[in-house]
Amino acid sequence: MPLEAPDAAGRKALVEFLLATFRLGGDAPFIAPELLRWKYDDPRPDWSGPRSFVWKDGEATVAHACMCPITYRLPSGDVSGSYLIDWAAARTSAGAGVTLLRTLGRKCDALFAVGGSQDTRSILPKLGYRHIGNLHFFARVLRPWRQARTDPFPRGWKGPLRLARNFIWSVSPAPAPGHGRSAGSITNWDMEEPLFERRSKSPFVCTRRTPQLMNYYLQCPSAAWSAGLILRDGTPRGWYVLARVGGQARIADLWIDSDREADWTNAYALALSAASQDPQACELVASASIPPAIEAAPRAGFRFRHAEPIYVLDPHKRFANAAPLNVTFLESDLAYISDPTYPYLT
Repeated sequence: MPLEAPDAAGRKALVEFLLATFRLGGDAPFIAPELLRWKYDDPRPDWSGPRSFVWKDGEATVAHACMCPITYRLPSGDVSGSYLIDWAAARTSAGAGVTLLRTLGRKCDALFAVGGSQDTRSILPKLGYRHIGNLHFFARVLRPWRQARTDPFPRGWKGPLRLARNFIWSVSPAPAPGHGRSAGSITNWDMEEPLFERRSKSPFVCTRRTPQLMNYYLQCPSAAWSAGLILRDGTPRGWYVLARVGGQARIADLWIDSDREADWTNAYALALSAASQDPQACELVASASIPPAIEAAPRAGFRFRHAEPIYVLDPHKRFANAAPLNVTFLESDLAYISDPTYPYLT
């Protein structure tokens, strides 16, 4: 069979293939052994069996992809899906990556993708992917001086100007969390099932959350994780999950049991307040794909940076008339992927 799930013995050859395909050195963060084990092998409560697959041409690996399973909750029922990460194809084997994608697509109801290179964006519609929304990226500078000292990207004469701009951004007004709302630190999600169930009644299309799945996410070894419940008069109304990679903190996941922009603004403000307590966090990056969140992030003190298209490969048309999708960094590798040569968004 050309499709294989590489075992431990084949992991070394897979790493060599990925580095050669992406033209990266052996210190690339995404192939750290402990991260590969978590992405490819560690048990997930929403998936059984392997998640890393290679396509072979004889003995040679010519394509690879890893599945990031998700379950969207539609009024018609749950829909299984996946993002594909570490998707690579040998330049000498035309069509291997596409064949692998189509093969893995049969393992679930739909495949999803966010952004990608210009080549990726041009090929996805040809494969049947449909543009169904945009993921908006926002950022807030927290510690401009530390950011300037830890940024390896050569800025040249623009460096002092960038530092001055980021200092101004860092002291721009940001709202304090609203009266009666607070955040409580959390390290284990076992008691939050009722909150997750209320999320399923959202007017937006959301991924299914369970305590076991949230605990799996927090075990990712390539980021420093923290999480908090958003409380209203002592009652849990939502949550945020923060992931820091180097000097960049990210709101990996954020939810509030409301469709009001004011409540989402408060949720971002609480996440910002929590991230600001981390002395190593130089900037905080947030994302939003649904209207109240897109409107709330700038009101909470974040600056819009850019937007990336969200695509779906949906052969059964389950999302043809769906409400806007709530997409966060947590669903794919956007929560922990990093480029050490360009570590900041601002």
